[in-house]
Amino acid sequence: MRPFSRFAITVLLVFVVLGIGTIGFLAATVVGMGDLPEAQTPLTSTFYDRHGEVISTRFEQNRFEVSLDELPSYIPEAFIAIEDHRFYQHFGLDLQGLLRALYRNLREGRVVEGGSTITQQLARNLFLTHERTLSRKIQEMLLTLQLERKYSKEEILEKYLNTIYFGHAAYGIEAAARTYFAKSAKDLTLAEAALLAAIPRGPSVYSPYLSEETRKAAFKRQEAILTRMVEENYITEEEKNEALQAELVFSGRESLRSAHRFAAYFIDYLIMHEIMPKLESYTDDPRIIYRGGLHIYTTLDKKMQQIAEEVFANPNYLPASITNDEGQEVPLQAALVALDPQDGSVLAFMGGRDFQTSQFNRAVNKRSPGSSFKPFTFAAALENGFTAATVRESVPVSFPIPGAEPYEPTEYGGRFYGSLRLREAIARSSNIVAVKINDEIGPEKTVEMAKRLGIESPLQEVLSLPLGSSEVTPLEMAVAYAAFANEGVRVQPRFITRITDTDGRVLYEAPPPERTAVLDPQIAYLMTDMLKSVLGPEGTASSLGQILQRPAAAKTGTSQDHRDSYTVGYTPELVVAVWVGNDNNLSLGWGQTGSVRAGQIWANFLRLALKDIPPTDFTRPAGLREIRICPVTGLLHNPRCSQQPIREWFIPGTEPREQCSWPKCPYCPPEPDWDWNGGWWLNLPAGEPNDTFEDSDGDNPGEEKENSNHWWEEWEERMRDFMEVR
Repeated sequence: MRPFSRFAITVLLVFVVLGIGTIGFLAATVVGMGDLPEAQTPLTSTFYDRHGEVISTRFEQNRFEVSLDELPSYIPEAFIAIEDHRFYQHFGLDLQGLLRALYRNLREGRVVEGGSTITQQLARNLFLTHERTLSRKIQEMLLTLQLERKYSKEEILEKYLNTIYFGHAAYGIEAAARTYFAKSAKDLTLAEAALLAAIPRGPSVYSPYLSEETRKAAFKRQEAILTRMVEENYITEEEKNEALQAELVFSGRESLRSAHRFAAYFIDYLIMHEIMPKLESYTDDPRIIYRGGLHIYTTLDKKMQQIAEEVFANPNYLPASITNDEGQEVPLQAALVALDPQDGSVLAFMGGRDFQTSQFNRAVNKRSPGSSFKPFTFAAALENGFTAATVRESVPVSFPIPGAEPYEPTEYGGRFYGSLRLREAIARSSNIVAVKINDEIGPEKTVEMAKRLGIESPLQEVLSLPLGSSEVTPLEMAVAYAAFANEGVRVQPRFITRITDTDGRVLYEAPPPERTAVLDPQIAYLMTDMLKSVLGPEGTASSLGQILQRPAAAKTGTSQDHRDSYTVGYTPELVVAVWVGNDNNLSLGWGQTGSVRAGQIWANFLRLALKDIPPTDFTRPAGLREIRICPVTGLLHNPRCSQQPIREWFIPGTEPREQCSWPKCPYCPPEPDWDWNGGWWLNLPAGEPNDTFEDSDGDNPGEEKENSNHWWEEWEERMRDFMEVR
C-alpha cells in the first residue's frame, strides 16, 4: 500500500470517528435549542407601467421569490445533481459526501469538491457570513440541523433556490433567469437551467458575461451538470444531447445596465417624494423600497417613455452641446413632462439626458419659462372683459417705476408690430402687448390665474411676469396647461396607482383623480383656439405645426439672454412641457429660441407618441358665437372695408357692437359717394362734424373736388404710416 493511501485512510478513519461524535453532540444540542433566528432576506421591489409591464427594479439584493411549484422539475433537479445528489437521503449533514470530498481534496492536494449540502448552504446564506473559521462552521452545522428539523425538504429546496447568488447582483433563480436570459424562471429551458446551475459554485469563474474564458468554463460545467442529471435518472441521454446542442441567447450586460437606467429620473422621483408618504400607515422605514419586495404600479406609459428617451438621445433634436455667441461650448440639458390632461397621469418623465451622468432632476427644477408664461396673463384678460379680437399696439412704450428706471419692454429682434389683436399678439409672442395687458388687468390677476391653474412656485407681481420673470418647473407648466386642454378643469399630477407587498396585499390604492373646475370652459376653449394660432402659418412656432400635422395648441418661450428654451403645449390626448438649457445658466446664443430648441423635442415627441392615434380636434363648448370681424380693428366687418373679414369666437355678451370705419380702420376709405342727380355726402367717423366740408347748396363742384382730395391725401398718408408700422 502506498504511503499516501495509508495516510489518507488513517485521516478518514479519524474524521469518521470525530464526525460521528460531533453529529451526536450537535443533535443533542439542537434538541435543547430554541427557534431559528429570524431571517431577513431582502427582496427586489418592482415598478410597473400603467399597462402592467415591468419598467424597473430597485434592490439591496436583486431577488424575487418564486414557488417551487411554479418551476419545471429540471431546475431543482439540476441543482440537486451537481450540489447535493443525496439531498433526499441525509438529514442536512451528509457524512458520506463530506468524507468523499475530503478524500478527493487530499488526493488532489487542492479543493476540488465541496462538502456542504444544500441545507448547509441555505443556513450560510440566511444567517451567517462567509468567513472560514471553526466557530462559523459549527454554527452552520447547528443551524442546518435546525432547518431540517423545522422545514420539509421541498421548503428547504425552495428557500435555497430563492437565496443563492448568481453574480451580477442576482440573488435567487428568478433574478438569475431575468439577468442572464431576460425571462422568468418558469420559462427556462433545460439547457438554460443547467447553465444557471453551473454559476453559484463560483460566479466570477463561471459567469458567461465576464470573459470568453469564464463563458467556456460555464459551458463546460453545464455539460458536467447534464451528465450528472443523466446519472441520477433525471433526464435521458437524448435530452442531454439536445440541451448541449441548443443555442443559448444571453440578454447581455448592456441590457442589464439599460434596464436599470430606463425611466431613472421618474423612479428616483417616486423614491424621493411619492412612495413613503403613501405607505405612512404601513411603515416609516425607507429601506422597504430596497428590501421589501414591493410591487409599485405607476402611471408611466412604457412606450411613451421609450420615445422620450430616444428623442433625447437623438442629436438632431438635442445636440450634446452648441457654441454660443461668445464662442463658449455650452453642454445642453433638457427636461420633459408628459401627462394625460383628463386625469393628470404622468405618462413620460425626463429629468435630464442621462441619469448615470447627472442625477439632478430638471423636470422639477425651477427655470424661467420665458413667453410660455403669457397664456396665464391672456386667460386672466379674457376673464376681465378682453376678447381674442381686442386690439393693443405693439409700439415703443415706457412704464414708470417709482424709485427706479422706467420699464421699457421690447419685442424679440427689436421690431414692432403695430396694432395686434390678442390672437395675433400671442401667435407672434408680442412682449409689449403682453406687458400692456398685464398692466391693465393688474399683475395680481396674472398671479392668481397661474396659481389657480397649478403653478405652485412663488410668483412676483411685476409687469414682466408674462415674459417669464418668475421661475417655475416643467411639471408645474404641464399641470397648468392641462387645465386649458381639459375644458378648464385642473387635475393633480398622478404618479402611482397602487402598491402591494410581495404577497399581493394592497398597501396603497390611489383615490379617483382629483378634478377641480378652475376656469370657465368657454375661456379655456378660447385660450386653446388662440394657442393653436401659435402653430399656424403666422405663428412663431409654425414649423412645429408642420412637424406635428394634427390639431394642437402650444406656446414657446425664451428667457433673458437665451438661457432657457421652453415649449409647452397639448393635443386633446396629451400635454407636454419641455425645457432645454444649461445647468450653469450659460446663454445658448442668439436664435436658440423655444421653437428652435425645446420645440423640436416637443413636436417630435408628440408626433411619435401619437402616431398610432387618429387626430382629433378640441371639443368646443356650447354657447360661443362666431362673428365676422375686421382683421385690423377687431370690430364688426364693414362691407366697404377692403380687408377680407375673418371669423372670431366670442363669449356671448363680449361681441363687438361697432363696425370698422375710417380712421380707426385705414382700410375703410373716406371716399365720397357721388349722386349725379343732385346731392352727395361724406362717410365720416362718428362724432366728426361734417359741415366743415359740406357744400350746403350743392352748386360748387370744385369745392367738392378739393374737399375730396383733402380726404384722400390724409387717408393715403395714414395708410403709409400704418403699413410701415405693420
